[in-house]
Amino acid sequence: MSTKYLARTVIEGGRRHRNRWERRYTHREERAAEQQVSSRVAKRQELDDVLYEPRRPLGREFSDKLGPAQRWMRSQVGRPWAKVRSELLQRFDSRTTAGRHILFDHMLRSVQTGGIARSPWWFDFRVDRHGLLREVMHPRPQWKRRPLAPLPEPESILLSWLGARRVGERDTHLYWFVPTAAGAFRQATLLDEADAARWRSLPDWFRERWDAFNAPPIERTD
Repeated sequence: MSTKYLARTVIEGGRRHRNRWERRYTHREERAAEQQVSSRVAKRQELDDVLYEPRRPLGREFSDKLGPAQRWMRSQVGRPWAKVRSELLQRFDSRTTAGRHILFDHMLRSVQTGGIARSPWWFDFRVDRHGLLREVMHPRPQWKRRPLAPLPEPESILLSWLGARRVGERDTHLYWFVPTAAGAFRQATLLDEADAARWRSLPDWFRERWDAFNAPPIERTD
Protein backbone atom coordinates (compact mmCIF):
# COMPACT_ATOMS: atom_id res chain seq x y z
CA MET A 1 0.00 0.00 0.00
CA SER A 2 1.37 3.38 -0.90
CA THR A 3 1.58 5.73 2.09
CA LYS A 4 0.81 8.63 -0.26
CA TYR A 5 -2.93 7.95 0.20
CA LEU A 6 -2.78 6.86 3.84
CA ALA A 7 -5.34 9.43 5.02
CA ARG A 8 -7.85 8.42 2.33
CA THR A 9 -7.29 4.69 2.92
CA VAL A 10 -7.94 4.98 6.66
CA ILE A 11 -11.20 6.91 6.49
CA GLU A 12 -12.86 4.86 3.74
CA GLY A 13 -14.58 2.39 6.03
CA GLY A 14 -18.26 3.10 5.50
CA ARG A 15 -21.01 2.67 8.05
CA ARG A 16 -20.71 0.23 10.92
CA HIS A 17 -22.64 -2.99 10.45
CA ARG A 18 -24.72 -2.30 13.57
CA ASN A 19 -25.50 1.21 12.41
CA ARG A 20 -26.72 -0.05 9.02
CA TRP A 21 -28.98 -2.58 10.75
CA GLU A 22 -30.38 0.09 13.10
CA ARG A 23 -31.13 2.37 10.18
CA ARG A 24 -33.06 -0.36 8.34
CA TYR A 25 -34.89 -1.23 11.57
CA THR A 26 -35.99 2.37 12.23
CA HIS A 27 -37.26 2.62 8.64
CA ARG A 28 -39.24 -0.58 9.19
CA GLU A 29 -40.67 0.84 12.43
CA GLU A 30 -41.66 4.05 10.66
CA ARG A 31 -43.39 2.22 7.80
CA ALA A 32 -45.30 0.00 10.24
CA ALA A 33 -46.47 3.03 12.25
CA GLU A 34 -47.53 4.87 9.09
CA GLN A 35 -49.55 1.87 7.92
CA GLN A 36 -51.38 1.72 11.24
CA VAL A 37 -52.22 5.42 11.15
CA SER A 38 -53.26 5.21 7.48
CA SER A 39 -55.63 2.33 8.23
CA ARG A 40 -57.22 4.42 11.00
CA VAL A 41 -57.57 7.36 8.62
CA ALA A 42 -59.33 5.18 6.04
CA LYS A 43 -61.95 4.14 8.60
CA ARG A 44 -62.64 7.50 10.23
CA GLN A 45 -64.08 10.85 9.21
CA GLU A 46 -62.76 12.94 12.10
CA LEU A 47 -59.01 13.35 11.67
CA ASP A 48 -58.18 15.98 14.28
CA ASP A 49 -56.37 13.56 16.63
CA VAL A 50 -54.56 11.65 13.86
CA LEU A 51 -50.82 12.18 13.98
CA TYR A 52 -47.95 10.63 12.05
CA GLU A 53 -45.10 10.22 14.53
CA PRO A 54 -41.66 11.14 13.18
CA ARG A 55 -38.99 8.48 13.09
CA ARG A 56 -36.74 8.49 16.11
CA PRO A 57 -33.41 10.16 15.34
CA LEU A 58 -30.46 7.89 14.66
CA GLY A 59 -26.86 9.08 14.60
CA ARG A 60 -24.23 7.99 12.14
CA GLU A 61 -21.51 5.58 13.14
CA PHE A 62 -18.59 4.78 10.87
CA SER A 63 -16.24 1.84 10.77
CA ASP A 64 -12.88 3.39 10.01
CA LYS A 65 -10.15 1.21 8.52
CA LEU A 66 -7.48 1.72 11.17
CA GLY A 67 -5.26 -1.20 10.16
CA PRO A 68 -3.07 0.83 7.75
CA ALA A 69 -2.68 3.64 10.30
CA GLN A 70 -1.72 1.25 13.09
CA ARG A 71 0.81 -0.52 10.86
CA TRP A 72 2.32 2.83 9.94
CA MET A 73 2.57 3.80 13.60
CA ARG A 74 4.25 0.50 14.44
CA SER A 75 6.80 1.14 11.73
CA GLN A 76 7.70 4.40 13.51
CA VAL A 77 8.46 2.75 16.85
CA GLY A 78 11.91 3.78 18.06
CA ARG A 79 11.84 7.17 16.34
CA PRO A 80 11.53 10.50 18.21
CA TRP A 81 7.88 11.22 18.86
CA ALA A 82 8.31 14.87 17.85
CA LYS A 83 9.28 13.81 14.32
CA VAL A 84 6.52 11.20 14.09
CA ARG A 85 3.92 13.72 15.25
CA SER A 86 5.17 16.25 12.71
CA GLU A 87 4.78 13.70 9.90
CA LEU A 88 1.27 12.85 11.11
CA LEU A 89 0.24 16.50 10.91
CA GLN A 90 1.63 16.65 7.37
CA ARG A 91 -0.12 13.47 6.18
CA PHE A 92 -3.56 14.24 7.61
CA ASP A 93 -5.15 17.55 6.71
CA SER A 94 -6.69 18.80 9.96
CA ARG A 95 -8.72 21.33 7.97
CA THR A 96 -11.03 18.53 6.79
CA THR A 97 -13.51 16.64 8.95
CA ALA A 98 -12.07 13.27 7.97
CA GLY A 99 -8.51 14.38 8.67
CA ARG A 100 -9.40 15.81 12.10
CA HIS A 101 -11.33 12.67 13.01
CA ILE A 102 -8.53 10.23 12.21
CA LEU A 103 -5.77 12.46 13.53
CA PHE A 104 -7.24 13.60 16.85
CA ASP A 105 -9.79 10.87 17.62
CA HIS A 106 -7.65 7.88 16.71
CA MET A 107 -3.95 8.27 16.03
CA LEU A 108 -2.89 10.99 18.48
CA ARG A 109 -5.26 9.67 21.13
CA SER A 110 -3.65 6.23 20.92
CA VAL A 111 -0.31 7.63 22.15
CA GLN A 112 0.38 8.16 25.85
CA THR A 113 2.55 11.25 26.10
CA GLY A 114 2.79 11.69 29.87
CA GLY A 115 0.85 13.55 32.51
CA ILE A 116 -2.07 12.00 34.37
CA ALA A 117 -2.69 8.87 32.37
CA ARG A 118 -5.86 6.93 31.97
CA SER A 119 -5.83 3.16 32.08
CA PRO A 120 -2.99 1.75 29.93
CA TRP A 121 -5.63 -0.18 27.97
CA TRP A 122 -6.60 3.14 26.37
CA PHE A 123 -3.25 3.43 24.59
CA ASP A 124 -1.49 1.42 21.90
CA PHE A 125 1.71 3.49 22.04
CA ARG A 126 3.63 5.61 24.55
CA VAL A 127 6.48 8.09 24.62
CA ASP A 128 9.35 7.01 26.87
CA ARG A 129 11.53 9.31 28.99
CA HIS A 130 13.91 9.79 26.05
CA GLY A 131 11.11 11.06 23.81
CA LEU A 132 11.01 7.93 21.63
CA LEU A 133 7.83 6.23 20.47
CA ARG A 134 7.23 2.79 22.00
CA GLU A 135 4.47 0.25 21.50
CA VAL A 136 2.40 -0.75 24.51
CA MET A 137 2.28 -4.52 24.83
CA HIS A 138 -1.06 -5.32 26.42
CA PRO A 139 -1.00 -8.51 28.49
CA ARG A 140 -3.63 -11.03 27.65
CA PRO A 141 -6.23 -11.35 30.40
CA GLN A 142 -5.97 -14.53 32.42
CA TRP A 143 -9.43 -15.90 32.99
CA LYS A 144 -9.63 -17.87 36.19
CA ARG A 145 -12.01 -20.77 36.24
CA ARG A 146 -14.50 -20.52 39.05
CA PRO A 147 -14.29 -23.41 41.51
CA LEU A 148 -17.07 -25.97 41.35
CA ALA A 149 -19.70 -25.90 44.05
CA PRO A 150 -18.99 -28.58 46.68
CA LEU A 151 -21.01 -31.77 46.86
CA PRO A 152 -23.17 -32.34 49.94
CA GLU A 153 -21.89 -35.95 50.10
CA PRO A 154 -18.72 -37.71 48.99
CA GLU A 155 -18.74 -38.30 45.26
CA SER A 156 -18.05 -42.00 45.67
CA ILE A 157 -21.28 -42.42 47.67
CA LEU A 158 -23.28 -40.50 45.08
CA LEU A 159 -21.85 -42.57 42.24
CA SER A 160 -22.71 -45.76 44.10
CA TRP A 161 -26.27 -44.46 44.56
CA LEU A 162 -26.63 -43.65 40.84
CA GLY A 163 -24.93 -46.78 39.56
CA ALA A 164 -25.46 -47.06 35.81
CA ARG A 165 -28.63 -45.00 35.96
CA ARG A 166 -29.21 -41.41 34.92
CA VAL A 167 -31.86 -38.90 35.98
CA GLY A 168 -34.07 -36.97 33.59
CA GLU A 169 -36.79 -34.39 34.18
CA ARG A 170 -40.06 -34.38 32.26
CA ASP A 171 -42.83 -31.92 33.14
CA THR A 172 -41.26 -31.18 36.55
CA HIS A 173 -41.16 -34.92 37.37
CA LEU A 174 -37.87 -36.76 37.84
CA TYR A 175 -37.42 -40.21 36.29
CA TRP A 176 -34.76 -42.84 36.44
CA PHE A 177 -33.24 -43.67 33.06
CA VAL A 178 -31.61 -47.07 32.74
CA PRO A 179 -29.16 -48.28 30.08
CA THR A 180 -30.39 -50.38 27.19
CA ALA A 181 -28.69 -53.15 25.25
CA ALA A 182 -28.09 -50.69 22.38
CA GLY A 183 -26.03 -48.44 24.65
CA ALA A 184 -28.65 -45.70 25.08
CA PHE A 185 -30.95 -44.90 28.01
CA ARG A 186 -34.66 -45.45 28.38
CA GLN A 187 -37.08 -43.92 30.84
CA ALA A 188 -37.97 -46.17 33.80
CA THR A 189 -39.67 -45.26 37.10
CA LEU A 190 -40.29 -42.06 38.98
CA LEU A 191 -37.88 -41.05 41.71
CA ASP A 192 -39.45 -41.24 45.14
CA GLU A 193 -39.55 -38.14 47.32
CA ALA A 194 -36.29 -38.93 49.12
CA ASP A 195 -34.35 -39.58 45.91
CA ALA A 196 -35.85 -36.51 44.23
CA ALA A 197 -34.89 -34.28 47.16
CA ARG A 198 -31.40 -35.78 47.17
CA TRP A 199 -31.00 -35.14 43.44
CA ARG A 200 -32.19 -31.54 43.66
CA SER A 201 -29.77 -30.85 46.53
CA LEU A 202 -26.82 -31.56 44.24
CA PRO A 203 -24.98 -28.69 42.50
CA ASP A 204 -25.76 -27.89 38.88
CA TRP A 205 -22.45 -29.14 37.49
CA PHE A 206 -23.00 -32.63 38.94
CA ARG A 207 -26.61 -32.86 37.77
CA GLU A 208 -25.64 -31.76 34.25
CA ARG A 209 -22.95 -34.43 34.16
CA TRP A 210 -25.39 -37.20 35.12
CA ASP A 211 -28.46 -35.85 33.33
CA ALA A 212 -30.05 -38.50 31.09
CA PHE A 213 -30.49 -36.07 28.22
CA ASN A 214 -26.82 -35.04 28.27
CA ALA A 215 -25.39 -38.53 28.72
CA PRO A 216 -23.32 -39.87 25.81
CA PRO A 217 -24.12 -43.36 24.51
CA ILE A 218 -22.55 -46.25 26.40
CA GLU A 219 -19.77 -47.91 24.47
CA ARG A 220 -20.47 -51.59 23.90
CA THR A 221 -17.66 -54.02 24.57
CA ASP A 222 -19.09 -57.07 22.76
